[in-house]
Amino acid sequence: MDDPVQCYRISSNFRMLGRLPIEDVELYLTVCGTERCTPDKSYGPIVRRDYHVHFVLSGRGTLEMDGRVYQPHRGQIFVTVPGVDLFYYSDPQDPWHYAWVSFNGSKASLYLEKAGITADHPVRDCYLEPEEFLGIIEEILNHHEITVANELTRTALLYQILAMLVNSHNQNLERQNKPLPHDYSPDVYVDNALGYIHNHYAHAKVSDIASYIGITRSYLTHIFKQRMEISPQEYLLSYRLEQGSRLLRTTGMSIQEIAEAIGYENPLTFSKMFKNAYGVSPKHYRLKVLEKKEG
Repeated sequence: MDDPVQCYRISSNFRMLGRLPIEDVELYLTVCGTERCTPDKSYGPIVRRDYHVHFVLSGRGTLEMDGRVYQPHRGQIFVTVPGVDLFYYSDPQDPWHYAWVSFNGSKASLYLEKAGITADHPVRDCYLEPEEFLGIIEEILNHHEITVANELTRTALLYQILAMLVNSHNQNLERQNKPLPHDYSPDVYVDNALGYIHNHYAHAKVSDIASYIGITRSYLTHIFKQRMEISPQEYLLSYRLEQGSRLLRTTGMSIQEIAEAIGYENPLTFSKMFKNAYGVSPKHYRLKVLEKKEG
């Protein structure tokens, strides 16, 4: 296999940033460009080693991949995947004008799957104006010099393209009243919920926690109880009181100040909740702590 070569070409019909050096990372750009295809312009038969995402700006054509035939047209995206026999060509009467970006990496297929694109479903509606993607690809082309700053810019723009694909796919699911997939394991969501509670316990609500991490309250409650064996609301109240007991032991703050610090506007409510949990009032809890220290 030939070593990657940096090149940059532009003409009235064709503009391309050539193959860039490959790194063993989760996502990296290899090629991108734009092209106004001539009638019957064809590619292949070929087996590619990267993912190529094409945004059809106008025209139509045919994609043959892994024994299946598709006919992508304006307003659609088509993707060719690595390691698969493929052949594609523009329509003789209405040839393609498209922008494309090529990439690979350990998470490339995962990100495309989250965008509703797989080897079995390589064509989908864009849901956004294709020109929005064209603008980003042209911005990548404008950062073709081999510098660290440009490498970071190109990578950031590639992530932006994939984020737009995932967001537009999710928005389309919402329009169809279909449930959104959960992108991460339950443990990831629970860990983030715990982190949110530990940092914002004084003013947190379970609905705020769910909204912050991007899942429904009912799903958060379900997975939280599975792991922690109590609901997020119960954990939040327990953690507030735990912080209250810590302040009673380690500071000279008044009961009212402690109540306000952990999220209780009324110190009487704090005292009642504290006594239910610890068996004594905050005042007597502090006295017991002092007695132990003096003893």
